[in-house]
Parts: sequence; C-alpha cells; structure tokens
Amino acid sequence: MGDPLFLSLWLRGYSPVAMPVYLKKALSAFPASKLSPGAVLRVYPLGFQETPLLEEFTDEELDVQTLVSRAQEFLHEDCAYQVEMRWDLYQWASEWELKPSKVLIEVFGPEFDSPRGEHMRIDFGGDVLFLPQEKSDQLRPVQSNIRSLLHYAQDLEDELPVDRRMLWSEEEENFAERLRAMLD
Repeated sequence: MGDPLFLSLWLRGYSPVAMPVYLKKALSAFPASKLSPGAVLRVYPLGFQETPLLEEFTDEELDVQTLVSRAQEFLHEDCAYQVEMRWDLYQWASEWELKPSKVLIEVFGPEFDSPRGEHMRIDFGGDVLFLPQEKSDQLRPVQSNIRSLLHYAQDLEDELPVDRRMLWSEEEENFAERLRAMLD
C-alpha cells in the first residue's frame, strides 16, 4: 500500500468561523468517484484519538450543502471535520485498472491537535498510486493519477486563500522531489 500521501494547506486569514466554508469549497472541487459514490462525515473533538462527536454515512451522490450544514452544527475551535470519500484512480494489481480509492479531506479548528499545524489536510491514500510500478512498463496510468492530484490541488488553490502548501508522505518530507528523482 505504501506510505500515505498528504497535501497540507495553510490558509491566509484563516478563521475558525469559516471552517464550514473551507470544507464546502474543498468538497465542491473534489472529483468524487462515479464508480463508488458516497461519503462519511466525522467530527472529532480535540484530536483523532477521541471518539467522533458525529459519524454519518451516505452511499449516494454527495449533497455538499447538506453535509456542510450538518458539520456546521459542531463549529468549535477544538474540532476537526473529516470527510471520507473516494475518487477513481488507476491501481496496479497485475495490470492497471480504474478503481475507487479512498481520500480523507480534513479541516482543523485552531485548537485541534493537527499533525503539522495546518488548517486543512487531504490524505490521498498510498503514495504507490502516484509512483511508477516496477512490474509495469506503462507510465500513462500513473501520469493520469498524478494529473488528477495536481488538478485537484490547483482547484483548491483557486477556491481557497492558500498561503502555503506541502505535498508529503511519511517516508519523505517532499514527495515531489522523490517523484522527480524516480522519473529521472
């Protein structure tokens, strides 16, 4: 599965009152899976080690406004919103196949124990989805996955007041440098 790949965002003029707005913009820009629609909304108090205050599941196409309205009921500076969704990416299992892949979109209150002090974090799943596979001579599926990631990151920058961003995995501080090295 590889190490998780994250995109951390720090926002200019960040305001905890705007957490639902940030979540709405991130969800509206996300290319949700056509193969496996649905989402899980969780609201965590204090840190991820705590039991969620709210956990709701839908297996239908996401109604962003309803989900954000539900999250807004828990607008506290020590809470985090987490939405688990899927998007369609190429995955390797003896050959390339387009399948749903889990993504977590998280918005942190300023008093929530966020990993790097970021305001928003997207967990794209295993970094292997975005790296060439040793047993495959095809780069096109990996390129497609990378384009999907970069397109979403650009859409976030267009929608949100991004001050700083960092694409990273647990193994490497800077995933872009690792990818560049592998492709050279």
